Amino acid sequence: MAFYNTIVRRVPVIILIFTFFAAPSYSDQTERLGKIVVTPSRLTADYQGSARSLSILTDSDMTRSPYVVISDVIAGLGNIDIRRRGPEGVQADINIRGSNFDENTVLLDGIKINDPQTGHYTMDIPVTAADIDRVEILKGPASSLYGPNSFGGVINIITKRPEKAQLAISSSGGSFDYFDTLLSASFPSGPLANRFSIEESCSSGYMPETEFNIFSLSDGASLKTDFGVYDFFFGYTKKDYGASSFYSNLFPNEEEHTDTRFFKLSGDAEFGRLEIKPNLFLRRHWDKFILDRNRPGWQTNYHTNYSYGGELNFILRNDFMDTAYGFELSRDTIDSTNLQKHDRTKDGMYLELSPHLSEKLNLKIGLREDRFSDFGWEFSPSVNASYEVSKQVSLRALIGRSYRVPTFTDLYYVDSANIGNPALKPESSWTYEAGADCRIGPVNYSLTVFRRDSYDTIDWTRPNTNSSWQASNIGSVNTNGLEASLDLAPVRLFDECTISKTFFSYTALDSYRKHDYLSKYILDYLKHQITCGVDCDILGFRNSWVVNYKKRVGDTGFIVADTKISKYVIKRASLIFDTFMSFTNIFNVNYSEQSGVRMPGREIKAGAKLIF
Repeated sequence: MAFYNTIVRRVPVIILIFTFFAAPSYSDQTERLGKIVVTPSRLTADYQGSARSLSILTDSDMTRSPYVVISDVIAGLGNIDIRRRGPEGVQADINIRGSNFDENTVLLDGIKINDPQTGHYTMDIPVTAADIDRVEILKGPASSLYGPNSFGGVINIITKRPEKAQLAISSSGGSFDYFDTLLSASFPSGPLANRFSIEESCSSGYMPETEFNIFSLSDGASLKTDFGVYDFFFGYTKKDYGASSFYSNLFPNEEEHTDTRFFKLSGDAEFGRLEIKPNLFLRRHWDKFILDRNRPGWQTNYHTNYSYGGELNFILRNDFMDTAYGFELSRDTIDSTNLQKHDRTKDGMYLELSPHLSEKLNLKIGLREDRFSDFGWEFSPSVNASYEVSKQVSLRALIGRSYRVPTFTDLYYVDSANIGNPALKPESSWTYEAGADCRIGPVNYSLTVFRRDSYDTIDWTRPNTNSSWQASNIGSVNTNGLEASLDLAPVRLFDECTISKTFFSYTALDSYRKHDYLSKYILDYLKHQITCGVDCDILGFRNSWVVNYKKRVGDTGFIVADTKISKYVIKRASLIFDTFMSFTNIFNVNYSEQSGVRMPGREIKAGAKLIF
């Protein structure tokens, strides 16, 4: 059996070597990219018409990326700090503009999926690699659009609609006994189309207590009717992994098991100039956390939380002004051996206005009111605008308020390393932002500066490394930031060499609060980040590079370089056979993104994908 498993895990490498050096490459299909539409507001707009700071990851970007899971792909984009505690999506915290994992919003098809227990689980997204169509990343305050959180920004993961009959099979293997396999099938029948996907990945770990096994499946359906399009989606993800020093350096032998399920039913119907978008959703997250796996039965906690509710969204367009408004009602519950039983309800309403003042001016005004059963009312206004100075230059400006209520962990969690605080108050912030976008020939430039003033900030602190972390409102924190990016249009160097994408980004942050304690999250931010990337096509091979430099407060910084080489052996309208080899952390750098949690050294993976 051991011999069989070894052979199976080496199959992708054998396939890769054979196809790269023994098979010809040919194609009778050119890639076509449709019109990209983003949702930086409740009023859907073209990318070029947005008044917000935006980044878009298309399906093509994700295919060429050196990474497999969505959190790693986003980390390679630049201007975003993804703090991972392990590889391949084991656990990742989203940090945007110096905000922590609880201060940003994650959406799945526009529906909020933030975990009410703790933001550490928000990126337990129940989708497979075959489900994702694109990722939209909105930077800046967004509580006027999506309610709590959204200090730093919003990540919206858009799933694919099953539009044609297709079967996709992929497999890969690599360092540390890594193995991944995926099967996805789409089968339309008249007005109804369905897609089913299943994926599993595992590894023995790059050091003790870092093994993992991740299993995901999903089912998505789309029904076209005379009264609009209606989408159904169900996703399931189960993770089992060693959690070496994940939450405390006092206990290096931690272990975690999670189970995430998500269901949504949504519609999109148009009646003249009125568009109606109803949503129903349910998210369930279960986890088993063991503080020390060498002491069975000691400090083992079980948590189950539910988030469910509905939304009714309206968009009304006319010649003078576009208007979006809607209503939401949701409920969060938790049943925990540690936190006990708690629940909260939230109802909210929002209004967004976009008057048509000028062809060159894009103005949006957002107003939102939310009521929590345990914290009362929160009001979130925002105003953002862009002005087209010329065909090459446009200017942006924004002001907005965001807030978040404490998670159940902030309020009630207690163990030997962490102590919650049931007296916590909601935190809030005001953000002021200005930016410019410029296109000169083949070069696109973007520059954004911002300031965020936070109040009643929630953080976990301790006086020294031998003490437990405690949750508290630490007061006001001021954050100043700068984001710059540059990308080049495709360049053809000669007949067999084209640079299809080149990008560069730089982020600088400075947060200040006079303190005499250790901060677990808020003051442990990424001070400088530089990301460079190049995609090129040479002699039939596709090669992508991403180089990241990161310097956190108090650290010397590190550079990590990753690359992927891929080749279409067959690329036809009805048959695609693609192979790849990737190298991550090429220079075997010793680094961590979460204090005390070492990331993997050099890894090599290889695999193949068949689509027909």
